[in-house]
Amino acid sequence: MRALSLVAATLMTVVTLGMTPPAYAQGNGRPKAPRPETTATSPALSATPVSTYPQFGAWLDDASALGQGDAAVNIGAGYWRLAGMSQTNVPMLGGGIGVTDRFQVSASVPFYRVTAPTWSAHGLDDMYLSGKYVLLDPTLTVSEVGLAISPLVEVLGTDAGDGRVHFALPVSIELRRAPFRVYGSGGYFTRGAVFGGAALEWTSTNGVSLTGTVMQSYSVKTPTVTATDLERRHADVSLAVAAPVVGSMSVYGSAGRSLTSVESGGASLALAGGVSFRFSAASSIP
Repeated sequence: MRALSLVAATLMTVVTLGMTPPAYAQGNGRPKAPRPETTATSPALSATPVSTYPQFGAWLDDASALGQGDAAVNIGAGYWRLAGMSQTNVPMLGGGIGVTDRFQVSASVPFYRVTAPTWSAHGLDDMYLSGKYVLLDPTLTVSEVGLAISPLVEVLGTDAGDGRVHFALPVSIELRRAPFRVYGSGGYFTRGAVFGGAALEWTSTNGVSLTGTVMQSYSVKTPTVTATDLERRHADVSLAVAAPVVGSMSVYGSAGRSLTSVESGGASLALAGGVSFRFSAASSIP
């Protein structure tokens, strides 16, 4: 119980840091679409998804979870070059804990700054509070196949025009064939998007991993009835690297771009990186 209390306090700290009221320059706000996509790094390095693209309604995760009493904290930054503007997220805070060997909870709290030729804005970006329940653990099955569901709550910034709280229920699958790992997710965001994505990961004997991802979402709700099918779609690709540094500390970074045109809301350049700390809450308590 004391271990769970410590882990709960870690998550609450991450969320509380993100509750600072946002401040906006010149009162212009920022575009409410696209929205952050998140992709998972190797479970040996990170327990919470890392923001990769400012994409509407997308989520990519694996089917692995932290062990009971294990926890991880991520501190990162991201940069996206969009049509006529750029967005920087610093810091991007994340935390996750293993409640049981099959269930973990996570929180993601990023802070953003958008700059354009005639205006700028900054404040608290969209927060994600999620759980993950592993139905099939890939480390316990002979076929090394995993299956998980990840109910999540999406809390938009205060300038959101379509309500601040929304939900999603991604379903993730995973297949391990050392040194490779393949995983993918699909589901629906209640704000009006269906999505799917996949990742291929290779891990070396010294723990360095390379991960290639492709992600696509489709908006079933559009701001105008004249929106074309092409404008409803959004696709991205990226390549990420993660490596252990010392002890429980690891570093990660990614680069990519949207397959969707910049004029349709894509990013011509997407960069993200940071540091992850993994620890056992149970072993840290005397």
